[in-house]
Amino acid sequence: MVFKRRDKQTYSQRLRALFFPQKGWWRNIKYVSHRVKRLPDTPHKIALGAGIGVFVCFSPILGVHMALALIIVYILRANLVASFITTMFGNPVTYPFIATVSLGLGRTILGMNAKDDDFQSLHSAFWQAFTDIWQLIKSWFGLAERPSGLMDFLSNLFMPYLIGGTIIGFVLGAITYFLLKPVIHAYQSRRQQMMSEKRAKRLAHRESKADSDEQPI
Repeated sequence: MVFKRRDKQTYSQRLRALFFPQKGWWRNIKYVSHRVKRLPDTPHKIALGAGIGVFVCFSPILGVHMALALIIVYILRANLVASFITTMFGNPVTYPFIATVSLGLGRTILGMNAKDDDFQSLHSAFWQAFTDIWQLIKSWFGLAERPSGLMDFLSNLFMPYLIGGTIIGFVLGAITYFLLKPVIHAYQSRRQQMMSEKRAKRLAHRESKADSDEQPI
């Protein structure tokens, strides 16, 4: 099959490659940047899509970042592929930093006491909240008891994370937009110029060949 690996990777190899890419993180970042610049769209839409992708990474609604990006992209008429590519900013390596910074800023804004929550405990709390939400839905139909810890999760974790993540995500998304837009514009202009030069050379070569064929022997 075309593009299929000859040597199938094991689960541990795929997991190790996720945290420690064989060609290095910098090369992966350059590859993503190259992919974004080559997208067939206007610099504004591509840069806006990339900024949206970074923004949604700071959402506390885990597991639906691409769906959230899709909604925002549709509303703002941005480039969908660019947003999906830059959602890679949110990954197992960066999520502990994203969660800690977002939650810390949110608690500071809300005047709450700072807590030293490790990422593992936050991750467990969010998964427990999903379970509590499902239990709450079942309680409406008398199929389960009403969960007791959901309101505490919403007030102490979700809301601070939402507020802090929204602010940081918006700032970093805006920075991404304003940094990428001129770079993409310059790249596309240069690429169009190179393509025009190639077309001109081909046309000149054809005309030169036609003139030489028309000359009498």
